[in-house]
Amino acid sequence: MVFSSLIFIFVFLPFVLLIHSLLFLHIQNKQDNDFLTTLLNLFLLLSSMVFYAWGEPRLVILLILCAYINFHAALLIEKRNYSKLFFAISVTINLGLLACFKYAMLFISPGMITLLNKALPQSINLKDTFTIALPLGISFYIFQAISYQFDVYRKKVTASQKFIDFACYLTMFPQLIAGPIVRYSQIVKELKIRTLNISIFTDGASRFTFGLAKKVLIADTLGKVADAAFSVPHGELTAYGAWIGIICYTFQIYYDFSGYSDMAIGIGNMLGFRFPENFNYPYIADSIQNFWQRWHLSLSGWFRDYLYIPLGGSRRGKIRTYSNLFIVFLLCGFWHGASWTFMAWGAYYGFFLVLERIFSVSVNKIPRIIRHFYVLVVVIFGWVLFRADSFTHALFYVKSMLGSFQGSLQMNKIWIPWYGNDVTIALIFAVIFSYPFLPAIQKISLRMENTMNSLVFRAFEFLKYTFMILILLFCCMPLFGSTYNAFIYFRF
Repeated sequence: MVFSSLIFIFVFLPFVLLIHSLLFLHIQNKQDNDFLTTLLNLFLLLSSMVFYAWGEPRLVILLILCAYINFHAALLIEKRNYSKLFFAISVTINLGLLACFKYAMLFISPGMITLLNKALPQSINLKDTFTIALPLGISFYIFQAISYQFDVYRKKVTASQKFIDFACYLTMFPQLIAGPIVRYSQIVKELKIRTLNISIFTDGASRFTFGLAKKVLIADTLGKVADAAFSVPHGELTAYGAWIGIICYTFQIYYDFSGYSDMAIGIGNMLGFRFPENFNYPYIADSIQNFWQRWHLSLSGWFRDYLYIPLGGSRRGKIRTYSNLFIVFLLCGFWHGASWTFMAWGAYYGFFLVLERIFSVSVNKIPRIIRHFYVLVVVIFGWVLFRADSFTHALFYVKSMLGSFQGSLQMNKIWIPWYGNDVTIALIFAVIFSYPFLPAIQKISLRMENTMNSLVFRAFEFLKYTFMILILLFCCMPLFGSTYNAFIYFRF
């Protein structure tokens, strides 16, 4: 089940919000009722299991097992004398699960499978049958679990005493599949006492709708062009077609992922939780460092706090700082998937971050518009490596961008979706909303609201929410019969 599906929007989400709201209102009338709060978290936990089982019915047990292990490991870390040992064991188990399900196939060579095939009956062909399913969202909930263990070990948080509360945190469906990566410390109070009212609920609903529009109206529309460009055979793509494809993909991945984050944050608000922001207009960055301070904030913050700083950060000299940066981004690339191209993508960013550190004084003297252009060029070429199926594919695509090929009839795959009005409109809105115009409009709107009398204010609110409902309905129109709906980050 995905957020941008009709069954989620019109069946699952309304049902969960209705029952959750009724339970929440009952708790408010019965103050300090610990049992009812636990019941509320239990309902969210069961709802999350249904949500996850919709796409991964066989691997729900893995999710519950992960929650069970981490819950008891944290209690042992907090209460026993061997806290360091239990901490090491828990982190090893979490990383082991991630390595087994996500990276095992990368290190099983074709030669090894061939040897095993020779030893097995002819009716069995491991090349066709030996695969390990990648559980949805495993990279996200494993990282949440590890952050929890770290924070308990460092005594930044107290280990949860109730399995239901902890399992609710780890498996909560809004951020379960593709983040943001929520730390236990960020919502521990809300697991016990939540604040929820009409204003918070409607703000969450608006945020969800805006995220849905990002995904359905912009990301999916531009994704058709990007997929067409990257499906053209090697050496048959013109420079024009290659640039169209990668520009569309540059906006597609941003609006796809930030749209999911907006929807997750919006649903969290409607349930009484405050999830961290995950994007802050990354395409306005004027350095690669600034780009990563704006892109996928919860992941960047995770690597900073749980890997970069423990490695020594920037406290042990320049060479060690450069090494730490490179290692962190190498692993950041590897986190994105079991492919050498992802590792190369991480190393690519590590290289530019080290370069910026070395020449930081000189770089700061360059006019900002030039620095901004440099960032866009680096990011766009980086997305080629990220999107390509292999190094060979990436190399040929870059060559196409540089004008090495004349193109062929395969280019029709690109021209057909590209010349649609929907793509042009989506690209215009993609450019506009990649800059912080919306926060400026929201500030103006807030000032207007503060100066309005009650009658005008109600009329303004009515128009605002009517507009959001119209956007929601407009977003749902492409979903009828649509098959192009998966979020890019589901694969990670």
